[in-house]
Amino acid sequence: MGNNGDLVAERYRLVSRVGSGAMGVVWRAEDTLLHRDVAVKELLVHPGMSQAQSDEARRRAMREGRIAARLHHPNATAVYDVVQHEGRPCLIMEYLPSQSLADLLAAQPVLPAARVARIGVQLAAALAAAQKAGVVHRDVKPANVLLAADGTVKLTDFGISQATTDGTMTGTGLLAGTPAYLAPEIARGQEGGFASDVFSLGATLYAAVEGAPPFGVDSNPIALLHRIATQEATEPAQAGPLTAPLVAMLRQDPEDRPTAQQVHEVLSAVVEAAAAEVPAAAAPDQQRRRRVLLLAAAAVVVVIGLAVVVVLNTPNQSPAADGQPPAVTTGSAKPTTTAPTTTTTTTTTTQQPPPSTTTPSTTTAAPQDLSAQLTSAITSYYGLVPHDLAQGWNRMTAGYQQGHAGGYAGYQGFWQQYTSASASDVVASPPDRVTATIAYVHRDGHVTQERTQFGLVQQDGQWKIASSAVVG
Repeated sequence: MGNNGDLVAERYRLVSRVGSGAMGVVWRAEDTLLHRDVAVKELLVHPGMSQAQSDEARRRAMREGRIAARLHHPNATAVYDVVQHEGRPCLIMEYLPSQSLADLLAAQPVLPAARVARIGVQLAAALAAAQKAGVVHRDVKPANVLLAADGTVKLTDFGISQATTDGTMTGTGLLAGTPAYLAPEIARGQEGGFASDVFSLGATLYAAVEGAPPFGVDSNPIALLHRIATQEATEPAQAGPLTAPLVAMLRQDPEDRPTAQQVHEVLSAVVEAAAAEVPAAAAPDQQRRRRVLLLAAAAVVVVIGLAVVVVLNTPNQSPAADGQPPAVTTGSAKPTTTAPTTTTTTTTTTQQPPPSTTTPSTTTAAPQDLSAQLTSAITSYYGLVPHDLAQGWNRMTAGYQQGHAGGYAGYQGFWQQYTSASASDVVASPPDRVTATIAYVHRDGHVTQERTQFGLVQQDGQWKIASSAVVG
């Protein structure tokens, strides 16, 4: 495989080569059956392997590709098919015109913390969904992060590095790729897991906001591996509101790191806070109002920062043990808690005054009325999409629109895959949680279902989706 026009598996016609790396070569291709663009990734087997090792690597690549195909999430590159071509495994994947985060950082080594938070919240959502599907990525790094022009972020190459090598070290003792983003346990030769992906995500975001990975770079990969395995990561110096999340994600002990879902909730709060600051600069001719807005937005950041420190320094076994969502979600984004709520509600009121009855209606409604409101918010939302995206868009908070949906273009792109959607078995958990089974009808007629938990907030007298996570 290597020429434009070549036909892979008698179906995928190569159009142009779009990239290459240690794991393989990627082509844009045309699916001649469904008439759509796809990405074809030819997986390369390490040249130092024996024939038996090469055969096993090919089998493992096919197996890992099938596992990755179980994952369906708007922030994860979809795997459509796994085929053999000229004796080598090829993945048929979603094609996304994009730039990798690695390429962006090569041109712009340091990104603003707010932008990194928007990237991170989407990556954390993908990893949280992957964990639910039982898929470990094993190679989260800037080169495997794709950035579309509309703000959509996708994580690619789930499980592929493990499939095409013998792990961190190849059978010949050579290092497969850069170790800069590896978790300490992997650097020590242990098996990686979901917590390892969280560490690698933290290292990736750290590099984006600080200009270099947490353990630096070294021409001697063994020396770098030793530092990762034995030392604590250097604390970020210019990460701002991302400092506490990054420190937690980069802890040496996997048991002390937050889960991907907890990271998603924390970064969602950071994105929400950044979005709340935007109106403060919108009225330069109204100095007094601008000062009020800035103080209110700052108060939100302080409250969120305190919640982040408390939650991320609490062992993550408790949320996993009782099956409840991470406490940081309630503390950072919901208007029904105690002290943080007062500040958050004040911020919202100052920024755009809601009807005077909005807050009392949330706190004084009878339990059955509140449950009905929460249930209706989800069922009515899925009654709108994908046919009335403009109305559906307004049923989400600004932070969710940007951090999870990837902006309006990303939102449209996601719903173009489906002809209809519906919510069933909807269970409200006041004050602000709803769990429902969401059925998506794809354009080819097949149906997929996801058990999803939503976090809602009330804004302008309407319940809006502020967070979501696939739970089954």
